[in-house]
Amino acid sequence: MRVLVPDLLYVDGRFEAGLALEYDEAAGTITRIAAADVLAAGAPGGAGVERLPGRALLPGFVNAHSHAFQRVIRGRTQWRPAGAPDADFWSWREAMYAAALSLSPEEVQAVSRFCFLEMLRAGITAVGEFHYLHRDPEGRSYQDPNELAHRVIAAADEVGLRIALLNVCYATGGIGRPLGAEQRRFATPDLDAFLTDTAALAEAWRGAPRVSIGVAPHSVRAVPREWLGEIVGWAGARDVVVHMHVSEQPREVEECLAAYGARPVELLADDGVLGERFTAVHATHLTAGEVRRLGDSGSTVCACPTTERDLGDGFLPGRELLAAGARIALGTDSHTIVDMFEEMRLVEYHERLRRLRRVVLTVPGPDDRLEVAPLLFDLAMESGARSLGLEAGRLEPGRLADFVAVDLEHPVLAGWTPDTLGAMLTLSASAGVVTDVWVGGVRRIEAGHHAAEEAAAAEFRRVSGRLAAPEPARS
Repeated sequence: MRVLVPDLLYVDGRFEAGLALEYDEAAGTITRIAAADVLAAGAPGGAGVERLPGRALLPGFVNAHSHAFQRVIRGRTQWRPAGAPDADFWSWREAMYAAALSLSPEEVQAVSRFCFLEMLRAGITAVGEFHYLHRDPEGRSYQDPNELAHRVIAAADEVGLRIALLNVCYATGGIGRPLGAEQRRFATPDLDAFLTDTAALAEAWRGAPRVSIGVAPHSVRAVPREWLGEIVGWAGARDVVVHMHVSEQPREVEECLAAYGARPVELLADDGVLGERFTAVHATHLTAGEVRRLGDSGSTVCACPTTERDLGDGFLPGRELLAAGARIALGTDSHTIVDMFEEMRLVEYHERLRRLRRVVLTVPGPDDRLEVAPLLFDLAMESGARSLGLEAGRLEPGRLADFVAVDLEHPVLAGWTPDTLGAMLTLSASAGVVTDVWVGGVRRIEAGHHAAEEAAAAEFRRVSGRLAAPEPARS
């Protein structure tokens, strides 16, 4: 057993002094939280007790939606041809396709490794990797159909990040349309083969302490409707999570209405897809009725505000979803920014902009106050863990020993008090306040650094330098 004694511990939505956390290194779980003097006294001669002066200890952040390979296009899409009237999600997608077609298996692993390291340094201890690179650049199956999934999982394993690999089914290039040539690496044209391959992937990593497998029908535009029930049934029989892009773009909604006479969430409700194991990613274009269906079913919505901001996707109806009973998790998606503090604050700040009000998303606090910070922490921690089916997101016995230390002496936090620290972190801080990160009780980031960071950065720069800057499609 080991004991950590920080200045402050984040428990039950509050920062508390005088507490310590005990965890089992072998099991990778938290065993006790108690008064610091009690836990320290229980360690003979102080063995296994580590004091963390000037630090607060929090649950690790859970990044519920990621496409790690897209880290390589950061900065490459922030322009458009002078003759193009506009740029949007659909033109950005062409640049993403170009990157997807350019990477070898070794390069997919290298880019993913660097991206996962960036996550760790930002305090992210677990990621939901929405994985849809399946085939070689010519569209042919690898000898092992799960070659690229293994590469991505190996990248997370190398740096010590917990990963839920969400294996993506991607069969059509639009409702009733074949995949485009540029989508050939995504192809899963046979449902039985997809489910067989996913089962083989899960079996290959069974017992790995930081790896789990889920399924992800990509979207209503990329998966035939008649496949959804079988995918969800397969997942239910194995008690694994299901994630899906939902209502990210108005065109997606319009095409769904035209083809099926129903909006995406309506269709998913009718087909029995919604539920406590289901996460709808983005969900930026919902009706009030769809919001109610997500809430009534106990579904989670994964918001990715920095990506939605970058792509002009629209605003999450956050207050409406929470009021309806839905959970909200957070993801960094395309990795324009990897900073869960930024993702948290945007959910609240976007609500303020939508409503011309302040302090919108709240939970009850002391002294008859309504507070924002505990709710935002929940989005980035426990709701994310629930979305991925992980026993994480809270500092309490039995949960995974995934936690982060933040620097109470960082200039951005100057003037903090126990009552203001949560608001400072969620609404003013950045990932730069993170100093140390533990995953499964193993310290992966120490004083802001990882043992593999120099080698990973060098390899990433080599891959990035090889790729020609892709041009956004002309409208």
